[in-house]
Amino acid sequence: MMVKKMPKPAVWLAVFAFLAAAVVVPVRDVKISAASAEAAVPAASVLTASGAVSSTDAVRFDLIKHEMRINPSGGEASLDGKAAKVAAPIKRNGRLYVPLRALGESGAVSSVAWNSAKRQVRVVSRREELNFRIGSIRVYDGQGKALPAENFTIPAPLLVGGTAYVPVRTLAFFGLSAGTENGQLFWRWSEKKVQVLQPYWETGEDQAVFTVLYAKELYAPGAGSPIGSGVWFSLVRKIVGKDISLDGSLYNRIQLSMPLEPGINPVEISTMGMAAAGIRIRRNVSDPSAIPVNITDEGKGFLTLESPASGYLKLKSGDSFTISGKVINSPNLAINKLTVMIQRYVPDAGDIRKDFTTVSTKEIQVKNGMFSGSVTFSQSGSYRIYVNGLSYSTFPGHGPDSVTWANLSAEVVE
Repeated sequence: MMVKKMPKPAVWLAVFAFLAAAVVVPVRDVKISAASAEAAVPAASVLTASGAVSSTDAVRFDLIKHEMRINPSGGEASLDGKAAKVAAPIKRNGRLYVPLRALGESGAVSSVAWNSAKRQVRVVSRREELNFRIGSIRVYDGQGKALPAENFTIPAPLLVGGTAYVPVRTLAFFGLSAGTENGQLFWRWSEKKVQVLQPYWETGEDQAVFTVLYAKELYAPGAGSPIGSGVWFSLVRKIVGKDISLDGSLYNRIQLSMPLEPGINPVEISTMGMAAAGIRIRRNVSDPSAIPVNITDEGKGFLTLESPASGYLKLKSGDSFTISGKVINSPNLAINKLTVMIQRYVPDAGDIRKDFTTVSTKEIQVKNGMFSGSVTFSQSGSYRIYVNGLSYSTFPGHGPDSVTWANLSAEVVE
């Protein structure tokens, strides 16, 4: 499998484009402590009698559809087809008004709160916070600033019997589809949810192959793992199942394949418009000496390494190893130093991109095309070591960014 490493600016532009529409949704926490980070997690069990969820599924992306229906005249209501109790709408001047508190009661928005001093209702949705003032035709943001009149002007909200009402068309501000149908008022919305089915597993292979189940209406997911200061993405994606019926919805299944570094590999799985899910895969290596140091495509044109001979080191606390080799100086470019960046694995339940954090950096001088320096580990744990070469300016104001020429892994025990 060929994996192409993108330049730093292109990487982050791609990441931004891929996740720009992301909505923060609940993600099941992966509870891994630093002391027991390698506790194996059993394979995901089949969740339905039909076997629609496979034991190879690592993550499931759901799009759960909801519908609220109310009979304006009788007051009967149903939520997702089941009887429900919510505040009833009213008619004024030929318009149908919805009680804002009914949005909270149905779960279509996160919260609804009344501010008696301002005679204002604060509504927090999955998109944003909006405020509606009784008697005002304007809509206000979370800081109390009136939103553009051309897009956010409505018939003034009403206060009837202590309940605030807004016109039905206001519901579109919250991303709801609303209207009347067969004499009933309705509003519809969807909830996006990601479930981590297999947060951790181990393999002796040099690549991970797993599947992801995702609602048919969603974009096909992709996966990536942080490597040094950049990111690589899986380039092997294959749809292996379509129109899978599960819990009343249709799903597709995609197979993802990606290379693994020796030791622990944090992997982020994401699809546009949803929060990412994090899993961790440990690659076990029986013969560390058989693992070469990875010289990147950029590094092959600039250096050769003589030490270490292996790309996966097994060490004890206090041990040192030497990084040495030769630098190939181009005619117009003098290279007088290399920077060694050392990252240690400390799992982060909130953001898997922060699992490997930089604990130290070391500069190694280059003299007459030769370099040599030692690295010492004082603490046990899993490490990634990066040999960085030239620095380039990327985005204005962000300063220079180093290019990784070689990388290796290490396991350090007490």
